[in-house]
Amino acid sequence: MKKWIGSALVYLLLVVGGYTAYSFYASEDVSQGEEGSHDEHQDEEALGEEEHGEYEEEGNDGGHDDHGEHEGESASEVQADVKLEGEEMTITLTDLEGNPMDSLEVNHEKLMHLIVISEDLEVFKHLHPEKVSAGVFTAKADLEDGMYQAFVDIKPSDLQYVNEAHPVMVGDHDSHEDAHVHLEPETQWTKEQEGYSVTLDVNNFSVKENVVFSFDIEGASPEDYLGALGHVVVVDEGLEEFIHVHPREGEEPVFEAHFSKPGMYKLWAEFKLDGKVYAFPYVLEITE
Repeated sequence: MKKWIGSALVYLLLVVGGYTAYSFYASEDVSQGEEGSHDEHQDEEALGEEEHGEYEEEGNDGGHDDHGEHEGESASEVQADVKLEGEEMTITLTDLEGNPMDSLEVNHEKLMHLIVISEDLEVFKHLHPEKVSAGVFTAKADLEDGMYQAFVDIKPSDLQYVNEAHPVMVGDHDSHEDAHVHLEPETQWTKEQEGYSVTLDVNNFSVKENVVFSFDIEGASPEDYLGALGHVVVVDEGLEEFIHVHPREGEEPVFEAHFSKPGMYKLWAEFKLDGKVYAFPYVLEITE
């Protein structure tokens, strides 16, 4: 009997000890598993935050640059109002609060360049209005009846400025008339005026690269005109895009411009020859 009871006690102790050992190791495994899962979860969260951070940074950089470009094209901190009374054109500059905007830098010897182009792209005038009061400039403009677009070319000292077209109507004009022309690609790159011959050479016609304009002038050498050997003004056929560039440094009339979109453009190259300024017109087709 005593032998049986002793055997039973030994058996019971073995069972209890085995269960205790199982519970201990099992709980330790579970604890380690939970810690491992937590560590893995933290690693996944850290990786996710890192990947998300990289995505946000790239997105912000790219988005900011893109947004900035688009906003720069449409958001101007300077407003220009153009009015014509008789032969006098008045340009009034204000900030976004309506205050006179009078802080301009001299750009090629002038505070303001005013480019006036007819909607049929036949008339081109480069004027230099004079300042008459704070933010107000005037210029004489001898224009025939018709619709024009005026571009106020200025360089504000502190504010952002976008040069946009300002419609100017002279005399009677049929608003339903489609005065805009549809340009055809240029076939004659040599232009002549009053015995002077100017030939344009273009290195490429793509929006993907800067376009270089080189001019060969026969009959005279270009003289200094407003601090440069010449001026090149380009507009698209819809008179929406405006480009005004000056020659590279050096003794040759070589200009460089960038086009934001393909299409048909008209270019005027201005040179001062024997004391008189001439504008030689060309038509360009800019491609992809």
